[in-house]
Amino acid sequence: MKKLFFILLIVISASQLYSQNRPKNAIGIRLSEGFIGDEGFGPEITYQRQIISEHNRFDANLSYKSNSFISTYRSGVFFHWTYNIWDNLNWFAGPGVGFGVVDFKTRYFGITVAEVDRDSEFFPFIGGDFGVDYQFDFPLQVAFSIRPTFDFHDIDRYNGYGDVDNVGASVGISARYTF
Repeated sequence: MKKLFFILLIVISASQLYSQNRPKNAIGIRLSEGFIGDEGFGPEITYQRQIISEHNRFDANLSYKSNSFISTYRSGVFFHWTYNIWDNLNWFAGPGVGFGVVDFKTRYFGITVAEVDRDSEFFPFIGGDFGVDYQFDFPLQVAFSIRPTFDFHDIDRYNGYGDVDNVGASVGISARYTF
């Protein structure tokens, strides 16, 4: 029993030493493509900050995405629970909230896609964020994540057909400077 207790104490101590070397801040860019929904491709500026413990962080982001008939601007905050998989490889998951603005396009590559100029529309959203990240021995973190969202709006498309999708998901890769 004493041996088991001693081994457990060493393992916990080693994990605490590892966790103290994790950077508390990260800032960078996430490139994402919407694979469900209407949003399209675009960059995001992201900032991460470790809070509460070494296993918790928040991820604040500003994004711009575009496709052939809309441009979407978003701002959101996601809470992550992070856990170590192996060495510097971690997985994370968590909920988020935010708001966005949809801007409708009337011309695309010089071709008229809508006869009527429409106003931009504001919407709130909720979502989730999950994926894996790797922290290099120098100040760089790379990540792969999937971010499903649900937008609270009732926006018609430019041609009156259907609705701009309320449910969306994007897949993205990130590179962040850690400090």
